[in-house]
Amino acid sequence: MNSEKKCAVAEEHAGHICELESEQDWETLAKVTSAPTVSCENCGARANSSRNVCMPAE
Repeated sequence: MNSEKKCAVAEEHAGHICELESEQDWETLAKVTSAPTVSCENCGARANSSRNVCMPAE
């Protein structure tokens, strides 16, 4: 990970989209991306909640 790219809430990283993708947890990914309202400043992933991205941006 680039030193400029960080996880705002590292203790919740297991529920972030990037980690869910690396674990191939497609069922959970579908649930947390069904109606996206935020994106990740690091990678652009879109999620329903800021709790599912490393660096939330509206």
